[in-house]
Amino acid sequence: MISVRNIYKTFGDLQVLKGVSCEIEKGEKVAIIGPSGSGKSTLLRCMNLLEEPTYGEVWLDDKLLTPIDPYIHYDLMAKTKTYHSLAAASSNGGSSSPSGVSDRTKASGIDLDVIRQIKDYDLLKKNEGSEYKAALKEMERVNRVDVNLARQRVGMVFQHFNLFNNLSVMNNLILAPTTLKLQSEAEATEKASELLNRIGLYDKKDEYPGRLSGGQKQRIAIVRSLVMNPEVILFDEPTSALDPEMVGEVLELIRELAEEGMTMVIVTHEMGFAREVATRVMFMDGGIIQEENTPKEFFANPQNARLQEFLSKIL
Repeated sequence: MISVRNIYKTFGDLQVLKGVSCEIEKGEKVAIIGPSGSGKSTLLRCMNLLEEPTYGEVWLDDKLLTPIDPYIHYDLMAKTKTYHSLAAASSNGGSSSPSGVSDRTKASGIDLDVIRQIKDYDLLKKNEGSEYKAALKEMERVNRVDVNLARQRVGMVFQHFNLFNNLSVMNNLILAPTTLKLQSEAEATEKASELLNRIGLYDKKDEYPGRLSGGQKQRIAIVRSLVMNPEVILFDEPTSALDPEMVGEVLELIRELAEEGMTMVIVTHEMGFAREVATRVMFMDGGIIQEENTPKEFFANPQNARLQEFLSKIL
């Protein structure tokens, strides 16, 4: 359903994601854990382009959300003048790298070392002309979708709720579907009322967020996502800003959604919840996915040394 392909993300000189790839299948409940600063939330935000990757691609089903990354389309790269020039120089005994690096690997007859050199020195922008740009444009025309349309299928629940304090609970819930003209005000209000009744907060519909507890705010933030009828929901540490006694009510709602078959990806520090609810658990550290497995194997038999160290400190 969501395909993340070789994602890199940098902020200035800080490289947060370092070539992350993963697949989220329909109906999966994927928990992402790891130490602070490991790239968990950045990966989640790249999945719906709240952060745009520096390199790599994100796909939703068969539609591309990001610009084409030519460096992961080897067939396209092999057609460029830059590739042919460097590959020819290398095959004639010269170095394929401006830095003199000459190690070489091949895939389906394509020299991956040459592609790495082109990427490292950003040579496409310097050497390629209109023919290459036209090929990129055509690939995007065929595959790319308006990210705003895609976001309607992907809900997002934030750590700090992100409710509008100047709007009532009900107006917070109906704002997006009515503004985007996906539902009439009456339709959105009916949907929101049903969901508020479900979580026992219908009596708060006219309240403002400032008068609610943290647990109530987060459950309403989840309902706000559900009003849009998403196919997948991304949760960014949904309990980390809550007092301990409020955590349970939020996790219970997420657990109910999981049992109903909602596809979800959740960045969390709640190990018991990840063990109980997730169908797959990923461990991130240093900007990459170090290990992933079913919850049973992940917690009982971790293979990665860094994961073993991490679990020994928190379990």
